[in-house]
Amino acid sequence: MKSKLDYIYDCEHDLIDITIDESFKYGKSIEITNGIILDLDENGFPAAIEIISASKILGIDKHNLISPDIDMGIIISDELICIQIKFTYFVFEQEQDVCFKQNLANNYGIPAMETIFSTA
Repeated sequence: MKSKLDYIYDCEHDLIDITIDESFKYGKSIEITNGIILDLDENGFPAAIEIISASKILGIDKHNLISPDIDMGIIISDELICIQIKFTYFVFEQEQDVCFKQNLANNYGIPAMETIFSTA
């Protein structure tokens, strides 16, 4: 089962904000890679992802980031954090997908979990 997430794209600043839990109480942020930040709630669970310079990082025209469909998976083990995000948008009525995947060591004590989120 997919949980719903909230998506905001600020075209002027080329910034994506994907919120997993809109009622979360902020705990801390982890920079996953240059320009991609994972926000954790006060209990250490993922609550939001920010992508700075999103069109450059994802290689997508800014206009295609305004309202894509998004599927996102987060898998966390004691050793590893794996984040996968698929952006689906249309160009001349043809479906296009761009995927982002990043793994990093779980040096933050984030509890093990596996979940899938979607904007649909």
